[in-house]
Amino acid sequence: MRALRRHATTLVLLLLAVVAAVVVLVLDRDVVTTDEAESRKRNLLETWRPDDITEVTLTTGGRTAVLHRSAPDDAGRKLWTVTLDGQTYPADEQTADQLLGTLEFAVAERRVSEGAQDPAALGLTAPKITLDLVMGTRREHLVLGGSAPTPPGAMYADVKGRGVFVVTRQLVTALDVPVDRFRSRSLVPYLSTELRALHLDGEGGPRKLARAPWGGSRGDGFRFDGSTPEGTARVRADLIDRILVSLGKMQAESYLPDGEGGEAASASKPRVTLTLLPRDTVQKTAILDVGAPCPTSPDLLLVVRREPTRAAACVPASVLDPLILPASELVDLSPIAARLDEIVEMSWNGGGNGSPTDKLDLARANYGWHLRAPEDRQLSPDAGKALAEALLAVRAARIVPPAEVRGLDAPRATLKVISTPPSLGTPEGNDRVETLTIGTPEGDVVHVRRAEDDLVLEIPRADADALTPSELALRPLKVLDFRGSQVRKLRIQTADLVQRLERTDTGAWTLLEPDTAGLQADIGLATDVADLAAGLTAQRWVSADAGSGYGLASPRLVITLAVEEEDAPATPRKDGSSPPLREVRIEIGAPATKGSFARASGSTAVFIAPAALEAAASRLLLDRSAFLPPIDRITQVTLTPERGKPALATPGPGGFRLTGGAVGSDPARSATLAAAVRDALTNLMAEEAVSLGPPKPTQGLDRPRLRVEITLAPEDPRAPAEPPMRFTLGAGDVVRGTSVVYARREGIPATYVIAQSRIRPLLEAAEAGAF
Repeated sequence: MRALRRHATTLVLLLLAVVAAVVVLVLDRDVVTTDEAESRKRNLLETWRPDDITEVTLTTGGRTAVLHRSAPDDAGRKLWTVTLDGQTYPADEQTADQLLGTLEFAVAERRVSEGAQDPAALGLTAPKITLDLVMGTRREHLVLGGSAPTPPGAMYADVKGRGVFVVTRQLVTALDVPVDRFRSRSLVPYLSTELRALHLDGEGGPRKLARAPWGGSRGDGFRFDGSTPEGTARVRADLIDRILVSLGKMQAESYLPDGEGGEAASASKPRVTLTLLPRDTVQKTAILDVGAPCPTSPDLLLVVRREPTRAAACVPASVLDPLILPASELVDLSPIAARLDEIVEMSWNGGGNGSPTDKLDLARANYGWHLRAPEDRQLSPDAGKALAEALLAVRAARIVPPAEVRGLDAPRATLKVISTPPSLGTPEGNDRVETLTIGTPEGDVVHVRRAEDDLVLEIPRADADALTPSELALRPLKVLDFRGSQVRKLRIQTADLVQRLERTDTGAWTLLEPDTAGLQADIGLATDVADLAAGLTAQRWVSADAGSGYGLASPRLVITLAVEEEDAPATPRKDGSSPPLREVRIEIGAPATKGSFARASGSTAVFIAPAALEAAASRLLLDRSAFLPPIDRITQVTLTPERGKPALATPGPGGFRLTGGAVGSDPARSATLAAAVRDALTNLMAEEAVSLGPPKPTQGLDRPRLRVEITLAPEDPRAPAEPPMRFTLGAGDVVRGTSVVYARREGIPATYVIAQSRIRPLLEAAEAGAF
C-alpha cells in the first residue's frame, strides 16, 4: 500500500495522458485544427486528410458514381472500385486520383454574402453536380448549382457548413466528370508480371505459352508449355513483348451492354480467344474473346471478357495483330537471346580449331571488354563488342527433330554467355546464363544444343563460325588505315567489267577504263570508294585462313588501290622522283550477315566487310551530272510525251513560260508548271548509271515516255551554235530502295536512273501540253 501511495501521482498522470490521447485521436478527429484552418482558408474544403478518405459519391448528368477505397493490399495499395447503376467494377485509378486532386486544391473565387444566399435563386435546389466525401468521421457535402454572372462560366457552389461561393469554370469542368470514366478502361485484369501463362486459340492456331525460369528485359522470358508441336521451345522475346504490350493497350473506347440479348452477346465469332493464368493461384483465370467487329464502330474491335468478371467493350484494332501471330513465327531461332547491352561475360571451351583445350574468356570492363583467357589483357574498344554482335546476329534455319541430331556426340565447343537483364520477373541482380553446345560441322550445317529449352538448332556452317571464334576475332577491327586522299589510282573488277580511274593533281578523277567516248568519271562516287577502302573496318574477324571457302577462291569483286606512302600532291620531288605508291588489294567473296566475307592486302585472314563498301564499289562510277543543263544558257526546252503534242518552256524576264496544248488558256497554271520545269532542270542529278552499251528492253527506252530537247546558247556569243542537249525517259523501276525512271542522254553510251520525284515536274508539264 505504501508503494501504491508512493506511485499514485505517476499513475494518475499516465491515465490522464491516455485519456487525452483518446480525446485527440477519436473525439477531436472531426475538429479542424488551427493550422488547417489557416492554411486552407481559401479552399472550398477546410480540411484535407487523404489517408482518411474511403468513399466519394459524385452525381452529374443524371447518373451517380460511388467510389469505394479498399484496405491496403499486400503491396500497401489502396485500390478503388466504382459502383454504377448497381454494378461494381474496378475503378480507373488515374481518374479517381484526378478527382481527389481537384477537390484538394479547389478554391473559391469569392464568397456570396448571407443576404444573397437564396438556394432556389442560385440554382442550388436543383444542382448540376453533387459530391459527397467520407473522410474519417467527417462528411463533406458540395453542390454546384446555377451560373454566376462573373467570371464567365462561373457557378454557385454550396459547401455544407461553410456557406455559398462562386467557383470558376475551370473547377466546374474538372468536377463535371462523366461517371463512366471512373470505370477502369483496362479489360485485362492482370499485369504482365502477374502472369504465369497465357494461351491463344483461334486464328494463328493453338499457342500455349508459359513463363520460363529464365528472365529477360524483353518479354520477361516465355516458352511453349510442351502441349503443342513446338514442345518447350523458347519464345522470341521481341514478339512476346508485342503480345504483352497488346494486352496493355486493350483499353475500352466504349463499353457495350452484355446481358442476354445485348450487343456483345449477338456479336459474331471472335478471331482469337485469350486465356490468362495468374501467378497467384487464388486469383481466377481470365478469358477474353478478341477480334469480332465492334457493333457500334467498324474501325474498332470487340473484346468480350468472360472471366473472371463479365464485360464487353470496343478497343483499338491494333491490339489484334500480335495475338494472331502463328506459332512458327513465335519460336525463337536465335541461339543467344540476351541483349547486347546486358551481356557481361562470354566464354568458350574448345574454339576455332576444334581443340578441346582451347579456351576464350571475356568479361565486360567499364565501357570495354577485358580478355581473361588465354591471356590477361585489355581488348580494343570495338573487338569485344563485335564478337558479341556476331553472336546475336546468328539465326538458325530450323529446330532439329531428335532423330536427325548429328555432330553433338563429340562437340566442337561449349559457349556460355552471362547477362544481367533488368528483369521484372526475377530477383534483382539475378544473372541469366545461356549455354550452347556446338557440334562438329556436318556438310553445310552445324547442330547447336541450346540448354535453356534443351532444343537443337540447325545453323548454316558459315554463320556458325561466329559461335566458335578463334583468338583472331579479338584483333582490332581496323583493317586499313590511311587517308582517302592518298589513293592515286583505283581499279575495280567484277565478273564482267573492269573500271580504272586515276586521280588528277586537282583532286578530280579521270576514267581510264572503259575507254569509251562520252563516258566520264563521277568525282563523288570514286571518292566514296577511296574513302571507304582507306578506312576499312571489319564487322568482325572470321577465320585465319579462307582456304577454298567464303567465296574468296573466286572473288565477286576486287578493289585495287595505288596508295601514296605520303599524303602529298602527286608532283615530282626536289630530286625529280615521284612519291612512292604501294598496292592495296581488297577481295570481296560470298555474302554474309550485314556484309560480305573479305580479305585484304595479301593476308589470309578473313573478315566481314561492311555492306557499304560493296555497294559503293559495285556501281558504275560514271558522271551523274550528265542530265544537268547550264540553266543560264537555255533558250528553249521541248517536252514531247509518248503520245500528244510537245510543250515548250522558254525563259523570259519573269522566269520560264510554258506554252502548248491546254496550258496556253490558263496563264496561272502555265506559270506554275513552267517554274516547276526550271526547278526540276536545276535538280536533275541521276542516282547512278546502271548499264553500258545499248539500252536493255526492260528499260523502256525504245518507246520513251518523254523526250526532252534543250536548246543552248553558246558560252561565247561569237562561237557557232551548239547542238541541242537531248535525253529520253523510259520505264519506272525501284533501284536500291528508290523509285526511279530509266534515262539516257544522246552521245553517252550508258543508261542511268533518275529519281521519279526529280522528273515528275517534266512529266506533268508534258502531259499538260498534250491536250
